[in-house]
Amino acid sequence: MQYFTITREKLKLAGIAVMILWAAGCRQPEAPEYYGFRDVQVARAPGGQTTLATTVKLYNPNPYNLELKRAEVDVLINGKHAGHSILDSPLLIPRKDTFYVPVAVQIDMRSLFSNALSLLQSGQVNVALDGRVKVKKGWVTFNRPFHYESKEDLNSLLPSGSGF
Repeated sequence: MQYFTITREKLKLAGIAVMILWAAGCRQPEAPEYYGFRDVQVARAPGGQTTLATTVKLYNPNPYNLELKRAEVDVLINGKHAGHSILDSPLLIPRKDTFYVPVAVQIDMRSLFSNALSLLQSGQVNVALDGRVKVKKGWVTFNRPFHYESKEDLNSLLPSGSGF
């Protein structure tokens, strides 16, 4: 009867193999692709503030599900800071599929009015989203920065526009 003996070399090789498999499984997920937004709603908030609520459409290119744990985003309109939003409700992100993230932002109307004439003349607005997300894959949590930017037709910003 032959016994299995563990030598230092076999132990080293097994350790290296486990580390390689672990590192390959824990690589950071690819960033979602930005597809636009829809259902824009503008409302007055208490204290004279204005709230802009919308749903952002994204695509998860990863071959596995993720869970969005937290997101912080700064909204810039034509390069000027317009507001900040925090999402801290968990959200399931399906693998290789589109998903929707609700965003509500307190808008600084002064920053929009300073651009009002140029916005009306061009008919387009440059919308940028900058922030950080905390996503979970299995037991591993990743913090990732993101930046999405697109030119939007002003009609898509109106409640009757579709945004897509």
